[in-house]
Amino acid sequence: MKWYVVWVGTEPGVCNSWEECEARVKGYPGARYKAYNSQQEAVEAFRRDIGDTSLITAIARSSRQHINYEAIPEIVRDSIAVDGACSGNPGLMEYRGVDVMTGAEIFHQGPYPDCTNNIGEFLALVHALALFARQGNDHTAIYSDSRTAMAWVRNRKANTKLQLTEANRPIFGIIARAERWLATHTWSNAILKWDTDRWGEIPADFGRK
Repeated sequence: MKWYVVWVGTEPGVCNSWEECEARVKGYPGARYKAYNSQQEAVEAFRRDIGDTSLITAIARSSRQHINYEAIPEIVRDSIAVDGACSGNPGLMEYRGVDVMTGAEIFHQGPYPDCTNNIGEFLALVHALALFARQGNDHTAIYSDSRTAMAWVRNRKANTKLQLTEANRPIFGIIARAERWLATHTWSNAILKWDTDRWGEIPADFGRK
């Protein structure tokens, strides 16, 4: 599987498919991008180039706010942030993970119909843990702003009250797989609470509040 870094395009960041990369660079004047063999290589390459002023501006636009990390030294630099968003309750849900230092999107799933935000937050955490396990990455921390999702992961069970419907049947299958993964794996990656009151919205926030 190839990973792609877009430095200059409609949306700088890390893509996990050529189709997504192509959509960001095709026809864009002066587009700059490159393929890498792993997600870690791609993220590191993207990080190395954040000295470019135009890139910093693009990254800042991708979040609800630009975080001054130098002023908040307690934020773990080697980390990703995860978040979920839901239009309605239940409604269309999606979730994603981004690199905390750069804002580069690491993964993005959904939308899934007839779902809840708590489920999205839970699946985002499990997705990050499983991704790191596949990579052999036992050190990168994961930030979440959801105490509920963190408790569900800690208990290895999604304690949702969502009712099963034909529309959301697929998401119940995904939840079951996530619970099986939690029941059969251990991890060393720290799961940390994002301090929204002090630091602002989590970098993975979808900006829909």
